[in-house]
Amino acid sequence: MSNKLKNIYTNAFDNIIKKHTRDKANTIFVLAGITPYIYVENFNDNITDQATFDKEGNLDLFTQAWFGSVFPKLMAATTYQILSHQQYASINEYLNEDFFKDRIVVVYDNLRSLYPISKSEYIEKADANGTEKRPEGMPVYQAEQLKIGEHYFYSLKHFNDGLKKIPLFSIKKDLTSAGASSAKAYVLDVISDPYGIDVLVNECIEEDFFAKKVYVKVSGKNVLNKTLTNTLEELNHLFARFGGGIFVQREDAIQKDYAPSEESVVLLKRYWGEKAEFRDIQVYENPELGNDIIPVSQGLLVDTIIKEYKNGCEGIQPRDIFITAPTGAGKSLIFQLPAFYAASQGDVTIVVSPLKALMTDQVEGLHNERHYDKVEFINSDLTLIDRDRIIDGCKRGDVDILYLSPELLLSYDIHYFIGERKLGLLIVDEAHLITTWGRDFRVDYWFLGNHINKMRKYNDYMFPMVALTATAVYGGVNDMVFDSINSLNMHDPHKFIGNVRRDNIEFVIDTHDDYSTGRYDQNKETETVNIIKGLHDLDMKAIVYAPYTRHINRLKDKCDEIQEGMVVSFHGGMEADEQKFAYQAFKNNRCKVMIATKAFGMGVDIPDIQVVYHHAPSGLLPDYIQEIGRVARKKEIQGFAALTFSKSDLRYSKQLFGISSLKTYQLKEVLCKIMRCFNSNGKKRNMLVAANDFAYIFDSVDEIDQKVATALMMIEKDYLNKTRFNVLIARPKKLFTKVYARTNQVGMDRLLEKYGECFKEITRVSGNYHTLELNLDDIWARHFSDKSFPQLKSEFYKQKFLSEDGIELTPQIRVTINIDRTYSDVLAEVRGVLDAVKTSFAQLGFKHSFFTQNEFEEELVQRMDAKYNIKKIASFMLSTYSGYMKTTERALEGDSFLQMRRHGTTMQYQVFSTNYQAKFTQLMSIFAKLFDGKEYQSADRFLSINDIPLMNHIRLGSLLEIMELGSFETTGGDEPKIFLRLNDPRRIERDSKNDSYKNSILESVKNRHKVSCELFEHFFTNYFSNEKRWDLVEDFFLGMSNDDLFEKYPGKIVNHIDILEYLRNNKSVTPENSVAENKEYSHQESFFLARKQEFYNRDNLLTIGHQTKKVKRWLIDDPVALHKTIVENEIVIEADDFKVLSNKLRLEHFTYYRDFLRLNILIEFPGYDNLVKASVPYKDQPVKFYKWWRRHKDFVTLNLKEKVELYLAVDKVTPTALVKADKELIKK
Repeated sequence: MSNKLKNIYTNAFDNIIKKHTRDKANTIFVLAGITPYIYVENFNDNITDQATFDKEGNLDLFTQAWFGSVFPKLMAATTYQILSHQQYASINEYLNEDFFKDRIVVVYDNLRSLYPISKSEYIEKADANGTEKRPEGMPVYQAEQLKIGEHYFYSLKHFNDGLKKIPLFSIKKDLTSAGASSAKAYVLDVISDPYGIDVLVNECIEEDFFAKKVYVKVSGKNVLNKTLTNTLEELNHLFARFGGGIFVQREDAIQKDYAPSEESVVLLKRYWGEKAEFRDIQVYENPELGNDIIPVSQGLLVDTIIKEYKNGCEGIQPRDIFITAPTGAGKSLIFQLPAFYAASQGDVTIVVSPLKALMTDQVEGLHNERHYDKVEFINSDLTLIDRDRIIDGCKRGDVDILYLSPELLLSYDIHYFIGERKLGLLIVDEAHLITTWGRDFRVDYWFLGNHINKMRKYNDYMFPMVALTATAVYGGVNDMVFDSINSLNMHDPHKFIGNVRRDNIEFVIDTHDDYSTGRYDQNKETETVNIIKGLHDLDMKAIVYAPYTRHINRLKDKCDEIQEGMVVSFHGGMEADEQKFAYQAFKNNRCKVMIATKAFGMGVDIPDIQVVYHHAPSGLLPDYIQEIGRVARKKEIQGFAALTFSKSDLRYSKQLFGISSLKTYQLKEVLCKIMRCFNSNGKKRNMLVAANDFAYIFDSVDEIDQKVATALMMIEKDYLNKTRFNVLIARPKKLFTKVYARTNQVGMDRLLEKYGECFKEITRVSGNYHTLELNLDDIWARHFSDKSFPQLKSEFYKQKFLSEDGIELTPQIRVTINIDRTYSDVLAEVRGVLDAVKTSFAQLGFKHSFFTQNEFEEELVQRMDAKYNIKKIASFMLSTYSGYMKTTERALEGDSFLQMRRHGTTMQYQVFSTNYQAKFTQLMSIFAKLFDGKEYQSADRFLSINDIPLMNHIRLGSLLEIMELGSFETTGGDEPKIFLRLNDPRRIERDSKNDSYKNSILESVKNRHKVSCELFEHFFTNYFSNEKRWDLVEDFFLGMSNDDLFEKYPGKIVNHIDILEYLRNNKSVTPENSVAENKEYSHQESFFLARKQEFYNRDNLLTIGHQTKKVKRWLIDDPVALHKTIVENEIVIEADDFKVLSNKLRLEHFTYYRDFLRLNILIEFPGYDNLVKASVPYKDQPVKFYKWWRRHKDFVTLNLKEKVELYLAVDKVTPTALVKADKELIKK
């Protein structure tokens, strides 16, 4: 190490010592990673134990005898002492870690979190299934070990938050921009490589060279987190001292006028035909700087992928590729041609695709249209015989392109699919599913990044990854592009961002107030059915999107009542044959209206759809734009995106936004559950847990595996962001196939005779019954390989499996319940809590009305000890004992005694019966049978699946966990398992007990969703011309902030339009030839578009939408469209004409007139002789105006801001005048 560097930082450390020993002479300094930067020998006299200082080792080195020699020295010291982090961590194995807390000062290397170890000290962690288990014998101070390239490292366990910690590097230097770097320049990937900085710093230490010039690719629209920015600036200061530095490098410009390579053209003509040519895709030239569009040949993208594939073959680290290309841009061709090229070199391409239908379509297309046979897909529907045939074919070289679901890829080591062949390309299709704040977020996609990293790490594969999606937001608070790149761990990717505009799609949006009478659902259905009937009458081909399956079924039933066969429907719950029939009927125009969930459309290629109508939006703006993109794929068709919107429609967007429904307290409870599992499993740091064991934490058990996996992934990513190492690792595992069953003596004898090698007996139940453990996977492979595994599994859980052999199998679940104290102590506490819950339900039931969770908690607070977590208990009781009312009979689902309903975005409950007394008695009875009179504090039971006794045992175990009196575990069920590795249990335990615990990922997601909802409402509530609306969409997708969007597109007018009338008048329009009143004007239509701040007389021609007319004609035919154009373009018309326009709007289109003027409308108000602007009494007499407005809401429209200001003014003067709902609004 250079003398200059050591002199600088030895002095810096010396100053730290002087500062902290002024007040406490015997301070203990713990050095974490700083020894390479200082002259350690200068401090030898104060190093407590030089023999083991800074040495790597476990408790064989740092023995109890060693501790016995060091501890007295520390106790007796009157001058400062120095320990290495290895020594300090080992001391804490023999002491409470807070023992020396007041004397400890940690001085740490804040530039790196990884420290080098020799190859001999590295312990290989991956088992046969690719699971990275924490090995035994790893030193206590090491959180995890990693192999990066040919180097080996460990990360340090986190120091206690209560310790004083001083960074060695505290001076920063701003990063400066750089010109183009050379091909050999050191490019640091800080977006997707979490250890890039660590590797760089360790390399500098090893080479003793800090004069490096390093280039960091940073997007101006991807704001780096504060910790990362600080580290880069501190490292820049260090490099600058030696003549080096860190320089910001901007994105490479996209190559214009590109001529595709000959080998790509040959491949294109071979598979697409001799006349085939690469099409141009419209992409943003530089989305960092603006929205300029350039045409780019598909050939450039194909050649870029092939070039990176070749780099990988030559041992050069390939760059990945991220592509957004709108529907119809030929995304499949872009990755299929490089896959053909890789196949010609003998390598495999894996395509990760989320939907079975997508896989099937693409594979059939390659077989039938491209005549390419070496492509297959694997999904859960295949029999074992078919799956093994495809896998064997892939290993032999008969299959070169393999389509897999993300779950399947995650479940196995890559060699399971391709054997010893080389992976040439990895394609991730529909990459927007990885976006953490999106409606369609799939946690399997989120896990992909780590899995792909592991594939590269353990197999020395050098393949480029290609991620594709139709739409994704580039940067800013709503970012999807960089979020996806980060989650997939993509390496310095080329980015091609496709044009988001679809100028041949016109928005037709009608906005209205919430329904004043009747139920929301009924009104909404009537509205949508009228639209569907109108579309049918107009003979227009349309998709009608609805949020839930129940909406589709009800809408179809109502349409069938009008005319059988008027619509077809499509949703994920339908049988495959039904889906295929509906798809073909719609595609071939036998039925022109399809009602569907979002399941219909992704990857579907139907070019002649004219209208997309939304019953209600189910996502946010990116989802909406992706869905309307399925219209008018033929460029000569004019498409329409239609919607009838009220603010209540956003309820489904909020309900369906799964990840935002996670709460901080739930993540904290997940940490608590992890620690209980850790402690009850002998403190083993590698664990398998069942998703169902976490079910009690969440509001409902729907998609519980998705919720648990998402919660664990958020915790893992949050720790990585905060500490730069993996405190916790969570990985979903393939379905575990050991199951439990009960059978009689006849079944037992026949099992022994035919399947003896596939099961073992666990217990013999009283009488002739036996409890068995069966290996379904083994039985499948040996005896039923002609069936698919899901089919066999389904038969087992439906109790049909082996029935033909006369074997009766009843599936069982093993429930293990542990209590932490004596039976009598726990009994008293459980009884007390259940009595409090029982009394609270009795009180709420007496009122005969619906209540919320908050109201239930208020009742519990009055009756329950404050030491219990009342929120958790309330949430658990409501979720486990509530159900919806069955529509066919007056009864609740399951064994519920609480009726539940959704009111807006809030769940409400009502006590339906007094069964709760019996239910709680059952729990106490189970508890007594398990533990009363027994010496043990752990009990197992095998219980039949889907039976009430099983549910009650799980309820009891969940309640014990929530009350922190015990724990429970279930095994043998049909649920996925999750592998957990705890690298720093102490950190997890501290956070599980920390009342102020926050998860940065969750906070970010919630903020994004809130911001996105605000924009979504603004987008639909306000009128914009079609061009302006696409401008807004484009700016949004290029990362513009909400504040800037609201400022640029303020929206002065509310949408009011008769959708069906507009479609009737414009259905025959084509983008190239809009319809004009007088044909002689049609070819000059753009000449008559409204010009900003111009004067128009009544005989001037004016183009609005697709029609050109004289102003006087617009006054008669469509005064609303004329007024919108006047306001948007600030044009002036003759005074008399404006009076006529105002009167026509007031008399014939009052709703529009009222909503436009709002507080500027003239009203009759008590106390005023003449008409007065509503704004006058609104400001001068708020209480009187409020009471008047409550009775005359049809006369004056107030937006949310105006309502809140009015309610606050009333609350200040006469609070009792406000109704309850308005009080609640201002509380928010």
